[in-house]
Amino acid sequence: MAQRADPPTSVRNAAEAVALHGALGSAYLAGMWVGDPLADACADEATRIGRGRFMRLLRQALAEGIDAVPDAPESLVALFAQLDDVPEWVDLPAIDAGVRDLARYSRETGIVLGAASLLVGYANPTASRPLEMTGRYVESAGMRTIEVATWLRAVTRPGGLHRFSPGFERTVRVRMIHAFVRRHLRDDPAWDLDAWGEPISQAHLAYTVDEFCLIVIRALARVGVHFRPHEIADGHYARWRYIGYLLGIAPELLPATQADQEALEELHLLTRPPVEDFCRALVRGINAEFLVPELDLLLGPLRRWSPTTVHGLERLFLGDDIADDLGVPPSKVGPVVAALGRPLGVLNRAMDHSPALVEWRRRRGDAYVDRQDVRLRTTYGVTHEMVDDSPSSGAPHPARVRV
Repeated sequence: MAQRADPPTSVRNAAEAVALHGALGSAYLAGMWVGDPLADACADEATRIGRGRFMRLLRQALAEGIDAVPDAPESLVALFAQLDDVPEWVDLPAIDAGVRDLARYSRETGIVLGAASLLVGYANPTASRPLEMTGRYVESAGMRTIEVATWLRAVTRPGGLHRFSPGFERTVRVRMIHAFVRRHLRDDPAWDLDAWGEPISQAHLAYTVDEFCLIVIRALARVGVHFRPHEIADGHYARWRYIGYLLGIAPELLPATQADQEALEELHLLTRPPVEDFCRALVRGINAEFLVPELDLLLGPLRRWSPTTVHGLERLFLGDDIADDLGVPPSKVGPVVAALGRPLGVLNRAMDHSPALVEWRRRRGDAYVDRQDVRLRTTYGVTHEMVDDSPSSGAPHPARVRV
């Protein structure tokens, strides 16, 4: 689509965004009119030749390489030309070394992903509106959370971003899910293009990197998690920079460093429209269907404290302003957890000086994730990987396809 000069009408503080962040601010606002041209062309091709046929070609290219796909559509060839062109700043051995031992904090990371990463995006109604309009996230928050976790589990392990790894394959599938949803919403009369810009735009894709990197690191620090320097630079930030590249984020918006992600966060918060009721419904959905029941299992006879504990963690991770916007009830648990986090941080720093302890904790963390995956899939009846291969229930998701 032709890029417009002015930002979408729902955007706030556009002039201030440019004044504060210059070229990045301008790119962020312009990015609200842009989707993912390479993946969007593939979605158009899938409509022309049939979604099932296109997805079979995509999966063959992922498994064997694009050269192994006879008569591959031009759009698919162009997509893989970008995917297979590994930027010079990508150092996969360094990334693998940086993420090798992160599993020692698997329990804490799982809590943060649910109570911070997934929720913070709901505070921007334009960014979260596709979840509401495609349905099932309020009704099936547990299933959708497991689907996201399936992707994250694949990309966050050592080797997860190598060309023929499950993490690389699932990341490209996530990119195509975005493209199919984007195409569906463009054709939906309920999508107000003038007010909201392009569905799942470049601006909001870029902020997704923040949601799973900067915000996770900051929230984990509040509960006492300690990372070594190479785990921050070569692990978290380098990994998510490459994931962002694979997801189709344009170079001018792709964050490389902590400072880049902090600037994107400031732009996101500065320009976001006011929170709407459906955003609060998304929060209530994930709390009632997933986070509170999960904490019930942990607290056992003290489960009556589960809701206020979840609310306290959300307030601790998100801050009171965003929590108020999202309708998270008051809770006194957050300050208590923060106070406990300080001595835990001292303990974690001390344990990180022992390679043997780091290795033991990493193995325990990997085993915990494996057990959790089996338990959650059994509890919620999830047998598929991600939404593109989920069984149909009611109105099918725009990205779902039988291949």
